[in-house]
Amino acid sequence: MLVHVTAAFLAGLLLGSFFPFSPLLCIVSLALAAFCFAWLVRSGRLNRRESFLLYASLLAGLVYWTYCAWLNAPVPLSRLAGNAPAVITGQIVGPVHYAPGRASFHLAVGQLNHVPTKALGGGTLRVTWREPDRDLQRGDLVTLVAKVHPPSGQVNPGGFDYAAYLARHGVDATASVSGPRAVRWVGTTEGPSPWLLWRLVDGWRDRIRHAATASLHDPALGIFLGIIIGQPGYIAPDVRDAFMATGTVHILSISGSHLSLVGLLSFFLIKQTCRHLPARWLLSLSRRVTSTQLAALWTAVPVTVYGLLAGAEVATVRSWIMIMVFLLAVWLGRQERLLLSLACAAFVIVIQNPRALYDISFQLSYCSVLAIALVLRASPEEERDGLPPVRRIRDRFGTWLTTYARITGGVTVATLPLVAYHFNQVAWLGLAANLLVVPLAGLVLVPLGLGSALWVMATGSETLPVATLNQGGFEFLSDLAHVLARTPGAAWHVASPALVSIVLFYGVLLAAMSLQAPRRVRLVCLGGVLFLAGWWMYSPRNWPQGDTLRVTFLDVGQGDATVIELPDGKTILIDAGARHDTLDIGRSVVSPFLWDQGIFRLDHVIATHPQLDHIGGLPAVLRHFPVGHFWSNGETRPEPFYRELQQTLRRQSLSESVALEGRTIVETSTCRLSVLNPAMGRQAQALTRADSGSASNNQSIVTRLACGPHSFLFAADAESPALSRLTTVEASASVRVLKVPHHGARSSLDERWIRHVAPEVAIISVGNRNPYGHPREAVLQAYGQQGSRIFRTDRDGAISIIARLSSPTYELSLAREATLTPVRIGTALLQDERRNWQRLSHQMR
Repeated sequence: MLVHVTAAFLAGLLLGSFFPFSPLLCIVSLALAAFCFAWLVRSGRLNRRESFLLYASLLAGLVYWTYCAWLNAPVPLSRLAGNAPAVITGQIVGPVHYAPGRASFHLAVGQLNHVPTKALGGGTLRVTWREPDRDLQRGDLVTLVAKVHPPSGQVNPGGFDYAAYLARHGVDATASVSGPRAVRWVGTTEGPSPWLLWRLVDGWRDRIRHAATASLHDPALGIFLGIIIGQPGYIAPDVRDAFMATGTVHILSISGSHLSLVGLLSFFLIKQTCRHLPARWLLSLSRRVTSTQLAALWTAVPVTVYGLLAGAEVATVRSWIMIMVFLLAVWLGRQERLLLSLACAAFVIVIQNPRALYDISFQLSYCSVLAIALVLRASPEEERDGLPPVRRIRDRFGTWLTTYARITGGVTVATLPLVAYHFNQVAWLGLAANLLVVPLAGLVLVPLGLGSALWVMATGSETLPVATLNQGGFEFLSDLAHVLARTPGAAWHVASPALVSIVLFYGVLLAAMSLQAPRRVRLVCLGGVLFLAGWWMYSPRNWPQGDTLRVTFLDVGQGDATVIELPDGKTILIDAGARHDTLDIGRSVVSPFLWDQGIFRLDHVIATHPQLDHIGGLPAVLRHFPVGHFWSNGETRPEPFYRELQQTLRRQSLSESVALEGRTIVETSTCRLSVLNPAMGRQAQALTRADSGSASNNQSIVTRLACGPHSFLFAADAESPALSRLTTVEASASVRVLKVPHHGARSSLDERWIRHVAPEVAIISVGNRNPYGHPREAVLQAYGQQGSRIFRTDRDGAISIIARLSSPTYELSLAREATLTPVRIGTALLQDERRNWQRLSHQMR
């Protein structure tokens, strides 16, 4: 019954999360649930006590979510701090995450500008410190001076919501500082404190990290730190991509699989040790506890130590709870009731934090463990109990391999929709790759790395023992992942499945696994599972070709990225945003958007000019998509981001074409994309290195797209000299939609050119809180006086324009408007809720 009660409570939490956005729909859902329970009681399928308990659990989940949302309401730290840099004092309340040249941590704010914030609830600030000059630990009191910003991120159709992610982790605001002594340590809590244990653990972790950096080098260093002490910030992007392609990326961060393998190995060793004790000791021991109970008890020790070394991250703690509940079930002799243990673990986790329901780590971990439980429950009785005994090593290995293959297959199938939805990938290779990678990592490298870490903790050594063995072992793991990743079709990218199809997938999967259902029904449901999985892998492009044109200006922060989908199905990408230390726009924003649209090939890629905010993300795009033609302005740069682009072009066997005035990039019977800038007379100059940013901006590629009655001008970063020349170019006159040049900078303000272009719609691609002050107020006024409708990616998110060549009208949609907003209580409630229904319906398709 506890399983059903937990399921009802989780459903209540789900309803509670939607209550602020759709209260009427939630009330109707509760009424329908009451009707269903009444029908089940009347038909004899439930008794009244069970029905009451389930419905009460449903209501309790809704009320508990609402209470926690009120209790954890965000603290307006950014508003309290103001626009100027603030003096912030607080205490570090979570593990500090390190990466090369960077540290980040959560700070419980105690004072803002020397004014206590306790009366307002304190608030939690996520701080990023570049070039740190000291280690920090939980419980440290620190002071810093920084601008405080509300959580924000890029808003694109189907994109990752970074602001919501921070909110789920209790972050109220963000700040960043740079340079030594930017964060000043002022002390720690004196006397007995719960922080003493965490400071001891953090000290161990810092010692291990320093020993590893002194003993290992990449890629072994990054993998070692990721799977031994939970510091994945040192893992190189290409290593992570290789593990992602093979479906083994879960190995790189401490998760349920690591803790489970440590627990499994510890349990086996302890139980075997007990069996080899002297007979007299064994007899005396058996009067109190069995060897199984003793193994369960002592297995909790290494699992807990490993979890502490990992920093006791949220995801690690959730996995630890699941394992502890299972070990408790083993102690009580109820290990066969895995589903009951999982229900208990889920209940404990969501009581501690209801928002875990929407956390991808919880979803993947819980689905994986649930799949393992169901596979083991469906296994033959003799396989689960170990009867009859298998004597030959070959038979033992065969039995183990069969069981492990079933578990791997079950976990892969169970997590397939989640991985496809969140990561746009079907990790089919994981079925085989996990058979190699997981045993190597979990049974060899993790014990080796943990042993080395414990040695450093015990002796205070400044280097790792057996460093050569660690380097070779972890490097071999990286090489194995790269070899597997080169399998044709390994990185099988897909469009994110619709939420409705995910629910249908899990429904038919459970029906296919039901032992009570008729065999014919199970076969039909299995066919449904295969059909949905195949459809997702196929990911047909949902785009009505013929006379429909779509242009999307993506929200990539301070940068540019535009996707053009022509009526004949051709796709053009103009720029791909920047690449930062922790965020590659090409990999994290542009590529997922293309996959979600069912776009798996780019006919043309245009790099308008070699500046980081325009081409920094292009290498990632070029690695993941076949490209027909690559265009640039011919300019070269010495910076690493440009060299990386050139290396990627060579690896992909792509030649670089120079786009100059008068060239036509695309010409069909209905559409034409032509180049207006750089000018032909400056061809020799365009092929040389620019002396300044302005020279590079004025040589950037400006293109005009004409499709029937619709026209677009993509002005890149052209500044006043280039715009003044374009005023004399008839092809740039009177366009309907303009991508405003240079993010609305003052240097690109030319009122004569604006009157010449006379756009109906002016779109500014700009980053929120950018350090340049873009867009300038004078630029906004100039386009406003021209009568242009102005849209900005920092406020509106991605902006899409869909037009039909047979009609002069077009549809303009803003990604920001597609997000759910709390309804207003009063006469506007029905109108607000109806809009949220439409948004929710669009998200679920």
